[in-house]
Amino acid sequence: MTSRSSRAVLWVGATIVGLAGGGFVLHFPGSFGDVLSWQVGALVFGAILGAMTGVVVGIVQWAALRLHRREGGRLLLWMAVTIGVTHALNDGGPTSIGIAAVSLLAGLGAGVAFAILYRDQRLAVIGGAGWTVGLIAANLVTAWLGLPWEETPVGWATDHAVDGVVVGLVWGTVTAAAGMLDRLR
Repeated sequence: MTSRSSRAVLWVGATIVGLAGGGFVLHFPGSFGDVLSWQVGALVFGAILGAMTGVVVGIVQWAALRLHRREGGRLLLWMAVTIGVTHALNDGGPTSIGIAAVSLLAGLGAGVAFAILYRDQRLAVIGGAGWTVGLIAANLVTAWLGLPWEETPVGWATDHAVDGVVVGLVWGTVTAAAGMLDRLR
């Protein structure tokens, strides 16, 4: 069995690797949609892409922490829902409501999914808030870096990979510090 700090490092590292890889390949957390209206097709497509990314992230986290099948499956489902909601909102939500509002809605989705799957409201609030802060921080970092540096698929993939690194670092650290890993055995 690994120590608590080793598990935290594995958790944060696996989260960063999964989200950065998902960002590069499937554009986590999604691309901003239409300015004024909700786009149903983009919501559905974004949810599917996000859920696929979530499955990959969940598998990486599951393997890193060597979770039992039940806990690993629950984590995988939680990540699929969380990232599916996040990607859907970013792809299909109106940018007129603001990036912070979209991030807040995604964080709310992450928190609700955690509360349902794990029945722990305190960690659900912390996890949802951490997810929101991670998304906002990622947007600030990519803007500060001037990403994407070029309007090409690789340019956008790089932008989204950086988003994944930032969200993974922020959210992974917040959730590890809050004791979420005690729920994952």
